[in-house]
Amino acid sequence: MTVARELEEELGFATPHPVDAPLFVTVTQTVGLTAGHTDVSLWYVVHARRDQAIRYDEGEFEQVRWFALDEVPLERADPHMGRFLAKLTTASHPNHTNA
Repeated sequence: MTVARELEEELGFATPHPVDAPLFVTVTQTVGLTAGHTDVSLWYVVHARRDQAIRYDEGEFEQVRWFALDEVPLERADPHMGRFLAKLTTASHPNHTNA
């Protein structure tokens, strides 16, 4: 599966379970040195331990680290990260509601 391959290539670990369909899909118009493009992202949930070793591609990432859900630096994250975390929280705790 593509998600499992990307995990191994980008973060250096194998998923310990089958990966379900994406929990979230986003569309973002990018900007930059070129005219930009439309970026479609599929957001998957993969369970891992916080002490899981991560061997990331230093050519693609400056650094990686784990965050507690309430410590994710949303101001520096993907613009859709807050919505994803809200959906993840609701999916993980079906009786939880977001105001």
